[in-house]
Amino acid sequence: MQKRCTLCRSSLALRLAGVLAVLGLSPSAMAAGPAEQYLGTQLRVVRSLETRVDAITQIAEESASRLLAGGRIYATGETGAVSELVGRAGGLCGIQARSWDNPPASLGAGDVLLVADYGEGRTIAARLVEKGPLVVVFAPAGSPMVREPLASNVRAIAIDVPPDSAPRPTRNSRRLVPAAAPAVATAQWAFTAELIAACRRRHKQLAVYLSIHLDPGLRRFKRTEGLLFEPQLQPEPVAFGRYARQFLGQVGDGLRAVEAGEVDRIRRAGQWIREAKTAGRQVIRHFEGHLPPHEVGRPGDPDCFTGLSKADGEAAIKWVRENLHPGDVYLLLGYQQNEDALSLAANAAGARTIFLTSRGPGKAQSQNAAHLYVDPHWPLTDACLDLPGYDVKACPQSAIVGLSAYYAICAEAEK
Repeated sequence: MQKRCTLCRSSLALRLAGVLAVLGLSPSAMAAGPAEQYLGTQLRVVRSLETRVDAITQIAEESASRLLAGGRIYATGETGAVSELVGRAGGLCGIQARSWDNPPASLGAGDVLLVADYGEGRTIAARLVEKGPLVVVFAPAGSPMVREPLASNVRAIAIDVPPDSAPRPTRNSRRLVPAAAPAVATAQWAFTAELIAACRRRHKQLAVYLSIHLDPGLRRFKRTEGLLFEPQLQPEPVAFGRYARQFLGQVGDGLRAVEAGEVDRIRRAGQWIREAKTAGRQVIRHFEGHLPPHEVGRPGDPDCFTGLSKADGEAAIKWVRENLHPGDVYLLLGYQQNEDALSLAANAAGARTIFLTSRGPGKAQSQNAAHLYVDPHWPLTDACLDLPGYDVKACPQSAIVGLSAYYAICAEAEK
């Protein structure tokens, strides 16, 4: 009898494992908390894109042919996604931003138009398609923009993420933590990596921006601003799919490092936010970078925050001294700089601080019980794709990994 029960349990476990496999889940994922579930959502995006690198490469090849024939490249759609691509360290110098409602009048058949959508029901305007550019759409798989049938000059990179939401509801069962922004950014930069590679296969180097923090006097910026191709370089070809796979591998490594090393701190950060909100204290957030500031006020924006600080540098320190009080929480999603002066000022006002920056705190702040550092695990250089023979790396990952860690905190705060 005992043997029969054991066999029944084994059979049941096997059937359950099969069901979970069909759903794309593991038994450990079923037991995971909000932070792990959110990070798992972004890792699934990476894995899905890795299986479609060949298709992304083909679209990049088509795009490169147009640019090499004299075409231009534009970005439109979601403002945050456009900001992430344009004027960005590690991004293309020659890409131009255009608002959704104001497409370039000169847009023509030889151009490339990158369209970002978070799956909120938009469709591609007929006037954009009729002008004949190669339209490359980045959107969740459920978005109308990537559904068949597509016009002959539209290429879709469908992303394995629910439209503008994570798969886990918050406690009020009405709100979902947004997942589309970092997922779309991952797809955009994977495509950019292969576009650079496609041009290199024709011995042409797309111009890439260097971070202004590493460019004294902005000499390189002034030389490359608006430049599509580097006029003097003739780089060696690179294998099909290599750059996209390298970039996706780096992003996956960063997300897994956050998942492996930061979840306890992410949970504590969520607890601090809940405690402050329950006590009626302020919960302030401060965003740096291109994409993150555009997430404020979007559908699904977590309601655990009571305010936003927009000041930088000395002005930010002055702001916290004048506006923070004991029991408040101040969260910074920052960039490369060490921000100890800012966190010390907030702590001196009696506030707890939660900082996500690539450069960690000094010894004193790392031991400060009122300061919590969550390492977003992206490199100080941000751009992570080496381009042999070129002086700048391409394709940044800070917005993807940093924003994913931030939203994991939000998921914990709203559980």
